[in-house]
Amino acid sequence: MNMNVKGLLTMIVMLLFSLVSCSSEESATVGSGDTISEDAGKILIVYFSWGGNTRMVANHIHDLVGCDIVEVETVIPYPDSYEEVIQIAPGELESDYRPELKTKVENMDEYDTLIVGTPIWGGHLTPAMKSFLAGYDLSGKYIAPFCTHGGSGTAQSVSDIRSVCPNSTLLGSLAVYGNRAENSREEVEKWLKQIGIIE
Repeated sequence: MNMNVKGLLTMIVMLLFSLVSCSSEESATVGSGDTISEDAGKILIVYFSWGGNTRMVANHIHDLVGCDIVEVETVIPYPDSYEEVIQIAPGELESDYRPELKTKVENMDEYDTLIVGTPIWGGHLTPAMKSFLAGYDLSGKYIAPFCTHGGSGTAQSVSDIRSVCPNSTLLGSLAVYGNRAENSREEVEKWLKQIGIIE
């Protein structure tokens, strides 16, 4: 009896391990949302990247789409130390802090679709990206969100975008593990096809 229970527990542990291993092999996940059934029009990729992972994904998108691209930069840069950033971020998120930005897009009215990228901080859109989106009237535009993360997926970032851009149409989202950003081109291409940005 005890041997059977022990064997059963061993099997359960092995099964759980294999499931975790399989899921960790997926470098990207695509969330639900609208797709573009017409021409996406003029497209802008806009992203904030602290450690460089989101920049890598943005560059994959740029290579595939060939549209304009802008990196969001804050007037006061964030510290280079990860430990310092994770001490700062919770307070900023809780207070809905929106940092002043160096980045300005003078011709935003010309764009029909924004591909918006951010790392996930504390389960949310970064304050820098929230500040950027809140600085423009994006009514009537398509927004395609993508993020890099350490295991949370998109978390609350899509809801955050929706709260700042209530009159925009949100397309299906893409979540890429940060440590797999460099090798995510195939998943990025699939996502862009699924939401109708490329054929």
